[in-house]
Amino acid sequence: MFVDILTLPYLQRPLILLLILGIVGGSVGVLVNLRAMEFSVEALVHSVFPGMVVGLALGGIDGIVPGAAVVAAVAAAALTFVTRRAAAEAGTAVVLTSFYGVGVVLSLAIGDYSGQLDALMFGRLLDVTDTRLIQTAVLSTAALVILLVTWRKQVAVAFDRNFMVAQHINVTLIDAALNAAIAAVVVVASSAVGVLLVIGYLIIPGAAARLLARTIPMMVGIAVAAGLTAAVIGVVAMNVDVGHQISPQAAVSLSLVAVFVIAIALNTLRTTARSAFRKAGAGAKVAKPASQSLQSEQSPQQARTKE
Repeated sequence: MFVDILTLPYLQRPLILLLILGIVGGSVGVLVNLRAMEFSVEALVHSVFPGMVVGLALGGIDGIVPGAAVVAAVAAAALTFVTRRAAAEAGTAVVLTSFYGVGVVLSLAIGDYSGQLDALMFGRLLDVTDTRLIQTAVLSTAALVILLVTWRKQVAVAFDRNFMVAQHINVTLIDAALNAAIAAVVVVASSAVGVLLVIGYLIIPGAAARLLARTIPMMVGIAVAAGLTAAVIGVVAMNVDVGHQISPQAAVSLSLVAVFVIAIALNTLRTTARSAFRKAGAGAKVAKPASQSLQSEQSPQQARTKE
């Protein structure tokens, strides 16, 4: 099975795509978690749907990524604008429903392509072509460059947005950069695992890292490792012979969930061990040896005797 994964092109390409997605998705997911932008991710995930539909109609499978990229750029700009207002969540919901509604209408109006709705929603992981792999590499590189350039300010905004505003930092530009990076990841993953499952790659690795990490760099490392681990487990799982076909997209998504469950278990074990260690240490301090207690009681008497 492992030989097939490493030698067969139709399995190699999905594995490479998922490994790329694990790196960039885990990195972006850390900021998503720190800035509590899960709802914005949900909005962007659904907002690219009309671009996918039009791209599929005009350019076939290889046209999905360019079409989704154009719409994702518009959606990211719209989200950056609406989140500046007080009712940010309401504006985000409007963007989500508007773009996704347009996508559903287009998918039904295009005719023969309306039958591809399930494929657009849940992806086609085994249909990854060399063209789509190149598109994935380009967009992922762009997302990582955006993160590297703005990383310090992104983290600062995550911890104290008001302070950054007081320092006359253009917070809106920082928000736009992060939305652009998220949009790039959404476009990269949507054609492979679908618009409904891509959210897992942007949320679960970062959430798992938050449970285990003590520092931001450690959080990034754990998130990337979680994404890579889920990619490998997913590709292996979808090739296991169980007597019936396993959905590749579902295998990858459930692998992400499995990695998160492992993170919860490790965090629970660590917390339990620390608690037991602290209790043992506290008990040792309270329960002094009997000989020490006797000596402490006799020492004043001995002092008086000597006097």
